[in-house]
Amino acid sequence: MNSEYLIYAVTDRRLHPHLPLADAVEATIKGGATIVQLREKEMSGKNFLESAVALKDLTARYNIPLIINDRIDIALLVEAGLHIGQDDIPLTEARRLLPTATIGVSVSTVEQAVAAEREGADYLGVGSLFPTATKQDATFMSRATLEQIRKAVRIPLVGIGGISETNVSLLGSHVDGYAVVSALFANPEIEHTTKKFKQTVEQVRQSVSDRV
Repeated sequence: MNSEYLIYAVTDRRLHPHLPLADAVEATIKGGATIVQLREKEMSGKNFLESAVALKDLTARYNIPLIINDRIDIALLVEAGLHIGQDDIPLTEARRLLPTATIGVSVSTVEQAVAAEREGADYLGVGSLFPTATKQDATFMSRATLEQIRKAVRIPLVGIGGISETNVSLLGSHVDGYAVVSALFANPEIEHTTKKFKQTVEQVRQSVSDRV
């Protein structure tokens, strides 16, 4: 298992309107987040860049990776990683522009997963695994498909979509990390919530390990 992706915090400033984005992200890091993705669909390009610069400085101080969602131009400017979906810039072009950066790709089928690994993805976002309010058009992934993807590729899998303390146990050993939005950022006590979530994840993974 690649622990770098274990607690994958995905931003959504709408969930904490009275708390600055950088403060919310720092709280998740203090709580145990191992990687951060800047994903703000309703933010202007100027504000997105300013947020990316601030979060790059923040994550560098804590020595954890920063991933930029979709915006390869911003990823280039702040020297961060990139996460793309099936309708974004092709992975082959992203890899050409970011030869050494961490690049993740969202997939929902075995074919997409195999292609992304072949074309140079560092990890895959797999899902949506559970119903989620943060992405209404998400494609639901069955447990069978998740298991098939796990067998088909060797790179890390990050589960996405509606993940919370109450359902991480259902994923077993099929994912290497858990991408979380609401379960972290919607709670006023973000640091405490992240700590609890990480403890639950570690307990689940230890339980799975003990059964092997």
